[in-house]
Amino acid sequence: MNALVLANFPLAILVMLAIVGIPLWMTFKRPETAPDYSEARAYLGAKASRVRVLAAVGEPARVGLTPACQHAATHSSRAAQPTRAAA
Repeated sequence: MNALVLANFPLAILVMLAIVGIPLWMTFKRPETAPDYSEARAYLGAKASRVRVLAAVGEPARVGLTPACQHAATHSSRAAQPTRAAA
């Protein structure tokens, strides 16, 4: 084998060790004890309170829809009506 080919083996081993070792070192350096769900709890709490307010007002709450989709859902009955072009 050529000397350049043989010199690539140690370089390849160093690159492989870096690819495996650096993320492993980062994981052991800063271990994550538990995930933080505080933002998700706040979001779900605000969403639930919004549904309760809409129910108190008497407006139908469409859970899981964004405001744009809610707007489109309220006007979907108009889309089902035939137009002059369809007649």
